[in-house]
Amino acid sequence: MKILIASDSYKGSLSSSEVSKSIQKGFKEVFEDVSFKTLSMADGGEGTTQAIVESLNGQYITIDCHNALQEPIQASYGITSQGAIIEMASASGLPLVKEKKIREANTKGTGELIKDALDRHCQKIYLGIGGSATNDGGIGMAHHLGIRFLDKNHQVLEPIPENLPFIEDIDTHQLDSRIKDTQIIVMCDVTNPLCGKTGASTIYGPQKGANEKDIQFLDQGLKHLVEICIKKGYQDYSEEAGSGAAGGLGFGLMTFLNAKLQSGIETVLDVVHFDEYVKDCDLVISGEGRIDHQSMYGKVPTGVSQRAKKYGVDTVCIVGSIGENVGDIYDYITTIESCIDHCCPLEEALENAGENVYKAAFRLARSIQLGQKMRH
Repeated sequence: MKILIASDSYKGSLSSSEVSKSIQKGFKEVFEDVSFKTLSMADGGEGTTQAIVESLNGQYITIDCHNALQEPIQASYGITSQGAIIEMASASGLPLVKEKKIREANTKGTGELIKDALDRHCQKIYLGIGGSATNDGGIGMAHHLGIRFLDKNHQVLEPIPENLPFIEDIDTHQLDSRIKDTQIIVMCDVTNPLCGKTGASTIYGPQKGANEKDIQFLDQGLKHLVEICIKKGYQDYSEEAGSGAAGGLGFGLMTFLNAKLQSGIETVLDVVHFDEYVKDCDLVISGEGRIDHQSMYGKVPTGVSQRAKKYGVDTVCIVGSIGENVGDIYDYITTIESCIDHCCPLEEALENAGENVYKAAFRLARSIQLGQKMRH
């Protein structure tokens, strides 16, 4: 039996590779003649860099840069055979700032990561844009790469949300010339537009510290940015699905860097060559920390199972826990095995996660063995 293990990490307890090792241990106790291929998986959000670097034997690059409030930090990204793998949250993420100052927070740090990848001759950059502390429409990122946002007196503005209403011109003469030869692929499953009731400021502003006054100010500021961009001849991406992701960074990347937004899980599957791995397998085992109705939308288990189904291969899941309303997921996934086999505090479950995955894999393998016996 040939098995492909393609699991997400279990947030807060196990990496994808640790999940895989525990699954292999459980199956080998039941089946003597079994071989494994493993791919670390992620959906474009937290953990994507680690998953792709592990799957492709890439390397980590750590640089000095700045967080969303311009405080000096160090941030890492990956370089692989497929290009650079960057998570904007590693520089511009919400957990990296002690105070939520939404009108000051910008994406300069993300620009610093992109520039470092360019300096290392990466001509393809994959960028995950979840978990941001920012709401600047991407102007901080664009500024670091050479674009200047000017006021009515043609003075350069500091690229922060507070200055969005004062932008009257955009100077692109100093934009890094390497951008035009670089393919930038944004991993994004958020579908929000830039502005309005379902836009970046209204939906995600509050979790970044925005009050009602801030939300109105930021939304108007982003609308003004769009107007100036249109005047300068840019295509209007403000209504595109995902333009509101990461406080409008989706919009900024499409507008200023000609980036393409794609499904996170689909992009990861392509980058790690999932199709090549799954073609001659008998079974795929996937999983995540908790599976529930949200797992239907751009998460690892359903993404993996849909791709495997194209090759006639069934997918089963081993998960930390099973939430409510998972019924429709069985349209994609043959069966789901939970790691938790007795009532216990969350801390205990997390502490023993590796052992719990091993036991769940053993139980799943026994069930498969029973099915084989009944078939014969």
